[in-house]
Amino acid sequence: MKRLIAPGTRWVCCMFVLGVLLAGAAGTALINPYRFVGLGDRIWLWCVLAVAGFGLIGVASVLLAKARHGIWRWLLVVCAGCTALAGVACISWSCLITFLTDYSNEQRVAAVSPDGKFAVILNYDFPQYPHPADRPDGLYLQTREGFFSKRAYLGCLSDSGVHRLDAAWFAGANTVVIRQEGDEGKTERSVSFDPVKVRVAQPMGDSCPPTLYTG
Repeated sequence: MKRLIAPGTRWVCCMFVLGVLLAGAAGTALINPYRFVGLGDRIWLWCVLAVAGFGLIGVASVLLAKARHGIWRWLLVVCAGCTALAGVACISWSCLITFLTDYSNEQRVAAVSPDGKFAVILNYDFPQYPHPADRPDGLYLQTREGFFSKRAYLGCLSDSGVHRLDAAWFAGANTVVIRQEGDEGKTERSVSFDPVKVRVAQPMGDSCPPTLYTG
């Protein structure tokens, strides 16, 4: 390690490691394997983390390149260039998402479990949909843990159309009952979920557009 880390550059190495951690956190937010609401609903947060991480990696690579010779210098220079390009791409992509994303989405709490740990959320995904009666909305099961709340997809339905949501409630510790109202009257469907993993094994069979998060 003494040969790899030149004297006086340990703080630069710490900067490099911090940049990797920030970029890794941003990547985790992007992939969001555990469907954390706080990560998925805060695009700006992981964009800032990604740019900061790439910036730290790039600056640290340049500083380390000055203290190295031979192949290590060239590898660090290439690393700095790649992270600079990644940072610019991230900024451009985040600006594009900011302009294209509709932040006027509304949510309605349709039901809360008796113990207060879970809630059924109806997300109005397309407020400017050309035909409000056919507007597809996402129905989700969500824990109530603040930033680290988890979200699971229950189904897709319309809140104002022919088969709109009439009511939702919890029937037991791992079952949600969804009642819809349509031309044929009211229909009820039960959806089971894993309260520990916050996963829904078989969501309701309605088709949803790709813009709705389905886990």
